[in-house]
Amino acid sequence: WIEDASNPGMQRIDTPEIDDRLVQRLAEQVARVSHQGINREHPLLGATLPDGARVQFCGPPASRKHWVMAIRRHRRLDLPLDAYDTGPLVGEGHVDLPDPQAQPIAFLRAAIGARRTILISGGTSTGKTTFLNAMLGEIPRAERVVMVEDTPELKFPGENAVGLVAIKGELGEAKVTANELLQAALRLRPDRIVLGELRGAESVSFLRAINTGHPGSFSTIHANSLRGALEQLSLMVMQTGIGLTRSDTISYAASVIDVIVQLGRDANGKRGITQIADSRDLV
Repeated sequence: WIEDASNPGMQRIDTPEIDDRLVQRLAEQVARVSHQGINREHPLLGATLPDGARVQFCGPPASRKHWVMAIRRHRRLDLPLDAYDTGPLVGEGHVDLPDPQAQPIAFLRAAIGARRTILISGGTSTGKTTFLNAMLGEIPRAERVVMVEDTPELKFPGENAVGLVAIKGELGEAKVTANELLQAALRLRPDRIVLGELRGAESVSFLRAINTGHPGSFSTIHANSLRGALEQLSLMVMQTGIGLTRSDTISYAASVIDVIVQLGRDANGKRGITQIADSRDLV
């Protein structure tokens, strides 16, 4: 997949000669010249090449079977200020979404299309991962989606997807955290980042990621109410020692997460959506 600044949008180029073995050899060569290592114990590698290009490699077991490589080359252009004159500035257009209470599914489809960041909240065994996969099915197929999770359960139907897997460090292999994978994901040119579940230190990285050019991202959190989801997220962020107060953390989370969906079970045990809210309405 290639993207050029003069032709926005990623284009797929068939190159059968670039296979896993070649990417692994390239990773090993870059590791040598950058005085780093890459193997099953150290499966992540980020480096700057002599020409200034930046490269990121992700290999097994931190990736789903195949190697991942992203190269970012910056075009050096000398442009005068007038080159940026494209006429009157146009603010971000307001998108009217359906009523989430009257038309929850239509609302969610429209929110995904409008690149709203969505947090899925639910208690134990309420179907958060199943629902997240249903949401992934609504993302335009041409988008580049990077998924980060502990167990490979997420499925994006599009071809331009990357699956990264956190490793607990058993059997002599690497210990790679979701937080480390999120940092690597930012260097893989994602349109959206999907984090399987917010549990700890990765909560800060996720909030920063969606606030720095990756709207329309998704994640899940274990909580029993919409407000409880923000409270739980606030607790995770504060436990990293970031130095924000509880109210500041909740306000920040609500400012970068657009929508929270609450899942639950009815009296018969059937799973489903119980509530949907704009995060800012919960603060």
